[in-house]
Amino acid sequence: MSLYRAGLWLYLSSVVGQLGGYLFWLAAAALASASALGEVAYLVSLSGIITSLLSLGLPSAVMHLYPATGDKRYAEGALAYTLALSLAAAAAALAWRPVLSLLVATGSLSALYSAYLQARLDTKLIFAATAVGQAVRVALVPILIPLGADALAASYAVPGLLLIVATAGKGLRPRLWGLRELAPAGVSVWAPGVVSVLGTNLGVVAAYHLAEAEAAGLVYIAQVLANAAVAPVTIVTGALLPYLSSATDKTPRAVKAARLALAISAPLAAVVIAGGGHVLALLGKQYVQAHPALAVFTVGNMISIISGVLSTLAYAEGRYSATLAGGVLANAARALLYFALGTAPLGVAASFLIGSAAHLAYFSILKRHVAASLGGLAPRLLASSLPALALSPLGLIPAAGGAVLSYLLAVRLGLVSRGELADVARQVLPDSVYAKVAPLAARVLDLVT
Repeated sequence: MSLYRAGLWLYLSSVVGQLGGYLFWLAAAALASASALGEVAYLVSLSGIITSLLSLGLPSAVMHLYPATGDKRYAEGALAYTLALSLAAAAAALAWRPVLSLLVATGSLSALYSAYLQARLDTKLIFAATAVGQAVRVALVPILIPLGADALAASYAVPGLLLIVATAGKGLRPRLWGLRELAPAGVSVWAPGVVSVLGTNLGVVAAYHLAEAEAAGLVYIAQVLANAAVAPVTIVTGALLPYLSSATDKTPRAVKAARLALAISAPLAAVVIAGGGHVLALLGKQYVQAHPALAVFTVGNMISIISGVLSTLAYAEGRYSATLAGGVLANAARALLYFALGTAPLGVAASFLIGSAAHLAYFSILKRHVAASLGGLAPRLLASSLPALALSPLGLIPAAGGAVLSYLLAVRLGLVSRGELADVARQVLPDSVYAKVAPLAARVLDLVT
């Protein structure tokens, strides 16, 4: 499977995941109180923190070492260690909050299996498990609400359970092997990853404990929608780590990936920044107040696209210590700022933004030539986003039109070439569909370019 096709399945997984989450929250918001939803957000965010602590960076180590060496035993060793850690943690959490046992165990194992499939660029199964799992989650909402927040939170485990069951038949067997190589590769991304998860999920947990459950719900929904705005970049960056790890010309490939990712995400980010209130209103009038936080989270995500590619490049080059230092430095600042800037939605979002900027600053110094090349794209990115920024405040339909105009302008300004569009389309579309779409797309692009 090609990079873009593997990325496409990951993107579609993200789409159905975000759509499922949106429908889940839409249904839950209509049937449950904001306080109950805040409790769910708290449980899911807390399980994310615990899962990150347990991972030891093994999923990332698998995505780097397996494609770089072709040795499947790295994945099998990582599976053995993950299995032992997740089962021990699940047993410990069982007496306190049983739902956490379920979420932690399935989260840890599904992340490892997902990494194994991504390392093989075999990501269609991830999409299938996500699509079916999200459909089941949404269907269960009316049944689970009377059972309480724990039951609602437990539904988050369904996609992971399906992936574990499906991937178990792929011939991956746990074995105690490869710890000497897995440990440094894993820990170098584990420590910043833990702080990164804290920098994201701690905002919800802090809002729950230091403010109120309603604030936690608003923070969580703003994060979900901000992530949805940049989700399409997964087509390019979803399988970037194994792709770069196995390549000899890593830098030019990373630069191209970052440019395409920014061109894809900028119009959608502009829509959410300028018109996100209209999307939030679909959930309920009480959620519109989260729009400022949503806009700030989205800006932070755009910055994170650049720093994410730069850090992935450094990690693929084996610069583990630099990856560790940059991740910890930037994300520790993000987590600590929650207490300085407050736990209201806008304060949490501002902390996230500052942490994202610090992450970019560090890796821009580390990879200054690559960063300088990407920095030159800023004027064209801003110019291409203007139609979306101008039309989105007018409503959802004008916002959609503004996004289309922004994408066409991105091609006109040379952010994406026609050849690159054709290359991506050939990889992600079936041949029969590409043969029909290509002539029509060519005529449209002739008018633009």
